[in-house]
Amino acid sequence: MNVELISLIANLLLSGGLIVTVVTLKSQRKKAAAEAKRVELDNEEKTLDMQVKYIVEPLKREINGLRRDIKKLQKALDCISDCPHALDCPVRNKLQSAAEGEQAVGDKE
Repeated sequence: MNVELISLIANLLLSGGLIVTVVTLKSQRKKAAAEAKRVELDNEEKTLDMQVKYIVEPLKREINGLRRDIKKLQKALDCISDCPHALDCPVRNKLQSAAEGEQAVGDKE
């Protein structure tokens, strides 16, 4: 009977240990999945920050610079009519012929 009792106790202990191990493994698996998800979100956030820093911000600066240049050009063009040489201005003539060339190309499309 002693052997049977020892065998029964050993079986109970081992099977209980197995249950604890399975529960622990499931818990660790959930924890690892949550950690992986957090790391993935962190990586996505870092990627987005890098895109803003290295792509969006430089493009914004470039666009703002182009806008300033266009405003300067528009002011200069607005002054052409006040110039005494406006009718014979080579810059005005080039701009006008370039604009007419773009319209002709646009008409063909």
